[in-house]
Amino acid sequence: MIRCRECGANLPEDARSCMQCGTAVHPARSPQPGLKFARPAIIGGVLLGLLSTIPIVQAGNLFFGAWIIGGGAMTAHLLMKQRSDGAVGYGDGAFGGVLSGFVGAIVATLMLIPNKYYLPDEFDKMHRDFEQQFSKIPDTEGPMKELLLRAMSSEITITTELVYLFIFAIFFSLIAMFGGILMVWISKRRKLRRT
Repeated sequence: MIRCRECGANLPEDARSCMQCGTAVHPARSPQPGLKFARPAIIGGVLLGLLSTIPIVQAGNLFFGAWIIGGGAMTAHLLMKQRSDGAVGYGDGAFGGVLSGFVGAIVATLMLIPNKYYLPDEFDKMHRDFEQQFSKIPDTEGPMKELLLRAMSSEITITTELVYLFIFAIFFSLIAMFGGILMVWISKRRKLRRT
């Protein structure tokens, strides 16, 4: 039994209006379940982390940020599949993108270790290029410069990998956040066109 919100009369469960006062009865909507961010963020993060650091994939890609946007978009898409109506807000898409960016940063940092081991010449070339660029900028001496140059070399230490993790976490999270928001926007536009 349900109760009329106007007069308080008891009504059958399938009633569309109150039999005493005529007020329309709206069935109580069950609340949407809370979103589970962990699995979509891991799937999107692993995808973006792997594709943005595999040298073979990177070589043919002009804009590797597309993989990061794609990982954030994948996360938002998986979040939308959790809802029966597919409705996910921009904040949820952004948060999912940030989480996937952080997971991707961990994956990318771990992927760099074998890359540095098997392709040391590439990293040493990058180190020399950065050293040249830093030499053109006045007053760039100090521990931060040394730390960045060490990270850009083929050196594999906890310190250099933490530098990469920090840089990737910021960069990937911001770009993947954009991907999550973009996917939510595309989904909302598609729904508007259907109606």
